Amino acid sequence: MSEIAEPDAGPGWSPAPDVGQAGTVMTKDGQWAYRYKDGAELIMMKMPERPASM
Repeated sequence: MSEIAEPDAGPGWSPAPDVGQAGTVMTKDGQWAYRYKDGAELIMMKMPERPASM
Protein backbone atom coordinates (compact mmCIF):
# COMPACT_ATOMS: atom_id res chain seq x y z
CA MET A 1 0.00 0.00 0.00
CA SER A 2 1.32 3.40 -0.94
CA GLU A 3 0.93 6.60 1.07
CA ILE A 4 0.92 8.59 -2.17
CA ALA A 5 -2.63 9.16 -3.40
CA GLU A 6 -3.48 7.95 -6.86
CA PRO A 7 -5.36 10.48 -9.05
CA ASP A 8 -8.57 8.42 -9.20
CA ALA A 9 -8.31 6.73 -5.80
CA GLY A 10 -11.54 8.16 -4.35
CA PRO A 11 -12.22 10.42 -1.38
CA GLY A 12 -9.13 9.56 0.65
CA TRP A 13 -8.27 8.03 3.99
CA SER A 14 -10.14 8.64 7.23
CA PRO A 15 -9.01 7.62 10.72
CA ALA A 16 -10.72 4.95 12.81
CA PRO A 17 -13.37 5.96 15.37
CA ASP A 18 -11.92 6.79 18.79
CA VAL A 19 -12.23 3.99 21.33
CA GLY A 20 -9.18 4.90 23.45
CA GLN A 21 -6.53 3.44 21.13
CA ALA A 22 -3.19 5.02 20.19
CA GLY A 23 -2.76 6.67 16.79
CA THR A 24 -4.85 8.98 14.63
CA VAL A 25 -8.56 8.76 15.47
CA MET A 26 -11.84 10.47 14.58
CA THR A 27 -13.74 11.84 17.56
CA LYS A 28 -17.51 11.51 17.95
CA ASP A 29 -17.98 15.06 16.61
CA GLY A 30 -15.95 14.31 13.46
CA GLN A 31 -12.68 16.02 14.44
CA TRP A 32 -9.33 14.31 13.88
CA ALA A 33 -7.04 13.76 16.86
CA TYR A 34 -3.85 11.91 17.77
CA ARG A 35 -3.13 9.81 20.88
CA TYR A 36 0.49 8.78 21.44
CA LYS A 37 -0.39 5.78 23.67
CA ASP A 38 -3.53 3.91 24.74
CA GLY A 39 -5.60 5.92 27.22
CA ALA A 40 -3.59 9.18 26.89
CA GLU A 41 -5.23 12.58 26.32
CA LEU A 42 -6.10 13.42 22.72
CA ILE A 43 -4.09 15.99 20.76
CA MET A 44 -6.49 17.70 18.35
CA MET A 45 -5.37 17.90 14.71
CA LYS A 46 -6.25 20.13 11.79
CA MET A 47 -8.05 18.03 9.20
CA PRO A 48 -6.36 17.93 5.79
CA GLU A 49 -8.00 19.83 2.97
CA ARG A 50 -9.61 17.63 0.34
CA PRO A 51 -10.50 18.64 -3.20
CA ALA A 52 -14.19 19.27 -3.80
CA SER A 53 -16.11 16.32 -5.23
CA MET A 54 -17.25 16.68 -8.81
